[in-house]
Amino acid sequence: MWQTEVGGRPLNVLLTGATGVVGSALLPHLGTHHVTCLLHETALNAPRVKTVRGDIRLPYLGLSHSEFKEACAVIDVIVHAAANTSFGAGPALAETNVAGTQRIIELAREAKARLVYVSTAFSALGADGGSSAPAYARTKAQAEELVGASGLPAVVVRPSIIVGDSHTGQIARHQGFHKVCGAVLGGHLPLIPLDPTRLVDFVPQDVVARHIADLIEEESDRTELWLTAGSRALHISEVVSEIQAAAEELGRPVPNTRFVDEDLYERLIVPVFLTSMPEDTRRLIQALAEQLTPYVSVRNPFPSDVAELPDQRETLRASLLRWAKASGFHARDASGAVR
Repeated sequence: MWQTEVGGRPLNVLLTGATGVVGSALLPHLGTHHVTCLLHETALNAPRVKTVRGDIRLPYLGLSHSEFKEACAVIDVIVHAAANTSFGAGPALAETNVAGTQRIIELAREAKARLVYVSTAFSALGADGGSSAPAYARTKAQAEELVGASGLPAVVVRPSIIVGDSHTGQIARHQGFHKVCGAVLGGHLPLIPLDPTRLVDFVPQDVVARHIADLIEEESDRTELWLTAGSRALHISEVVSEIQAAAEELGRPVPNTRFVDEDLYERLIVPVFLTSMPEDTRRLIQALAEQLTPYVSVRNPFPSDVAELPDQRETLRASLLRWAKASGFHARDASGAVR
């Protein structure tokens, strides 16, 4: 099951989360190494890649004791990208993101392997354990603490919002940010309760994958890697303008989205106007305010270790057009018929 060529240039890499956004983008960059992917449910069809069924939430990762020992004998590097990214709270998040990371740490310690832990740039939102922070951010902050306290040779990778490939927009799974963009693109989000100068930090998946692949081969004392746009991040008003331009390009122009002061939103919009809006619109606005706002409302730039970043507007446009194609968002003619 496990590759055993150790000591030469190729490394034995164990990858979790291989079918997710980061993992699926990373795999093509690992062709020079011996890669084994730990899969839970989703199948993977990738050439020259070994797969093994397991579960990071279980003792020995769901492997038999002998399989676990066999893995420990050969693994050089573990890239832990598996995570529960849902916005809901509950034990499932902690079970995967915190307890699951502890299981991976146990494997890395026994294997004497380097650990590359894929966290998030937004982990600081949950670092103090505050109840107002998204549950996902809290669990990632807790997992980072486990990695830092492990004493292992480990690097914490902190990407910001991950969007599709900078050229094609391709992505394994459209996530919360894409859904918000889609709501604006479809004209379903007439107002946004944010300061228009807030920053929206996103990076394309190809940039994230390339840096992690380089990190696997890097020999250094680095303990963290910030994969963010940093000072190059767009204002949310610029993002909305790009979305509206994409709608025009697709033949589906939408009304301008209005930015509303957050205090005004709480004092006036919620109690007076929100209840009179269509149910779908009300749910979208509430979801943005309650769940997505922390991720699309950075006040100050993140640190960034990305020296070269594709043009943010072109990256966003590629992701928008890809989302439109994948979601069946078609242009309409003057009569309203789908073209």
